[in-house]
Amino acid sequence: MVTRPDRRVRRTQQALQSALLRLMAEKGYENVTIQDIIDRADVGRSTFYNHYSNKDELLTDGFADLRTLIDRPAPNATAAPARDPLRFSLPFLRHLQEQRNLARAVFTQSGLRPVLQHIEELLADVVRDEIPAATPCGVPREAVVRFVVAAHLACLRWWLTESPQSTPEEIDEIFRTLARPGIEGGGR
Repeated sequence: MVTRPDRRVRRTQQALQSALLRLMAEKGYENVTIQDIIDRADVGRSTFYNHYSNKDELLTDGFADLRTLIDRPAPNATAAPARDPLRFSLPFLRHLQEQRNLARAVFTQSGLRPVLQHIEELLADVVRDEIPAATPCGVPREAVVRFVVAAHLACLRWWLTESPQSTPEEIDEIFRTLARPGIEGGGR
């Protein structure tokens, strides 16, 4: 049986993750120190090290929650939903809408490459789970995975910089309109 950490542990981890996210939006990931994180979270250094060995581990742990969020099936999904390599898009966009300032910092500022790499790999894992080994378009599976992730991130950056008034639903529709032909084989 898998047990969840008790409330105090979860509260401390959430405080540390929240502190890291806020500091990243202000200073960029590379410029954030563990001292900055513990000061912002109002915890001691030993408390930090009881939970994480470094800030990269803290960042990675925060992405576990994001994976859970975008892996969740849609509320109206049937018991055995059809594979949809784009299903991550709308939940991810909605989450970013809630975290708009952080999203703008992560996706539009330089110096956040480690964060972007985590996000790219997380999205690639989600998409890879949805794409069959033999793709409908005959293109290697990993090429399709990387295409979908890159297209999504490009639409996301465009949304944050050029069309901030658009809703997550509108951006999801644009992304699907652009990406679906690439997945299904275009004019083949």
